[in-house]
Amino acid sequence: MKKMKCNTSWPGMLTTLALGACMVALAAGGAGKQPNIVFIVADDLGPGWVDFDGSHPEINTPNLERLARSGMVFTKAYAAATVCSPTRAALITGMSPAQIGLTTHIPGIAGRERPAPKGGPRDAETLKHLPLELPSYARELKKQGYATGFLGKWHLAGEGSVKSKDGIVDSRYHPEHYGFDINIGGCAYGQPRSWFDPYRNGTVEDRQKGEYLTDRLGDEAVSFIEANQKKPFHLSLWFYSVHTPIKAPKELVQKNGGNAYLAMLESMDGAVGKVLDALEATGTRGNTMVVFYSDNGGDKPTSWLADKKGSMLEGGLRVPMAVSWPGIIKSGTQTDVPVNSMDFFPTFVHAAGGATQGISQLEGLDLMPLFQGAEKLDRDALYWHYPHNRPDVTYYMGSSILQGDWKFYEGHGTIPDALFNLGDDPMETTNLMKQNPELAERMHGKLAKWLRAVDAKMPPPVDGQQTAGKSRK
Repeated sequence: MKKMKCNTSWPGMLTTLALGACMVALAAGGAGKQPNIVFIVADDLGPGWVDFDGSHPEINTPNLERLARSGMVFTKAYAAATVCSPTRAALITGMSPAQIGLTTHIPGIAGRERPAPKGGPRDAETLKHLPLELPSYARELKKQGYATGFLGKWHLAGEGSVKSKDGIVDSRYHPEHYGFDINIGGCAYGQPRSWFDPYRNGTVEDRQKGEYLTDRLGDEAVSFIEANQKKPFHLSLWFYSVHTPIKAPKELVQKNGGNAYLAMLESMDGAVGKVLDALEATGTRGNTMVVFYSDNGGDKPTSWLADKKGSMLEGGLRVPMAVSWPGIIKSGTQTDVPVNSMDFFPTFVHAAGGATQGISQLEGLDLMPLFQGAEKLDRDALYWHYPHNRPDVTYYMGSSILQGDWKFYEGHGTIPDALFNLGDDPMETTNLMKQNPELAERMHGKLAKWLRAVDAKMPPPVDGQQTAGKSRK
């Protein structure tokens, strides 16, 4: 494992983290108790497929809309990566996938790698599990006295789950070793072996034949809330929905006109409803932050964004997001400030009364200023690094930077560099490199500086030639 590099030299980061912690402490002091934190993450769900962000009228997600109406919708929420495992690692650690060294999904078939296009490099090296020594927001919350639970998809515990009998490849890397008191569902699986009981998942005890996994996770979430209502609790409820295979209970499929995808969405929404109802029934809703988020852009594309899961265009990176926190976030609000996966670590820890100044690897910012109405955060850019082949999309094997409306993509293979203005061209159709060479060079330089700072792994040379990114190091 390489030594992690400290990012505290980035302007304003530690100051912002400290101020955020102070604001949360004042807010929590007024309430007199630590907030509960429920973190709901969907799988492969892009924007446009929930009721609260301009979706299709046939979508039935009233509980997500209920959640969004009671809080804030984030219209420019981004995942840390275009695929699941690296984003999940970033969520847990507050570190970018590039800094962690886990930059693509952990394969279900051990050693599997997508082939490079003619003349292009092979994939860069990537980890096959989340290192135990890295930070974990669950560990930090436990230090603050929280009960912690993990339910659902983990996908950070070794490659080769397809050949396993129960999804367990190496249990040393299961959620309970990262600060979670309980784990139901979290193993090496990237998708369910079975959506229905018997689940063939070694971390889920079979209960009732034919039971649907999403329904089961909703029930387990209710049980966790009920069992821990007398003390501060954190629940990470990370659904397997709406990952393939696309399957749902027959009655829901019929209700949705034979559309199993819409049925999966409705089932997930029903589980969210169980959580909200349990919080209300236990009297904990008024002191609970509830977050809804997704791990990457949709495998089912968003009509108003370019491309889909796996792509470094907006359709692969943008996700739906809503946060509700009574007394802190004004209901019915919205922000267009870009946020990303690494922001949840400091947000959760500071909300609990903890501190993060001593965790040098963190790359995210506390979202508390936005919760309280601020119109910006103290950073000027977001970064991504995906040195992997994904020929089913248009932009892959590269790195990118977002600064304001401008997005610069650097190709590490056969795809040329590109500069897009998302304000004028949200579908990223027009490469403006030639029209704006100085801007492109400045953004290129900032991206190169970040890649060096996080010690990003680059793809291997092709025919003795270094990649563009490697040559700068």
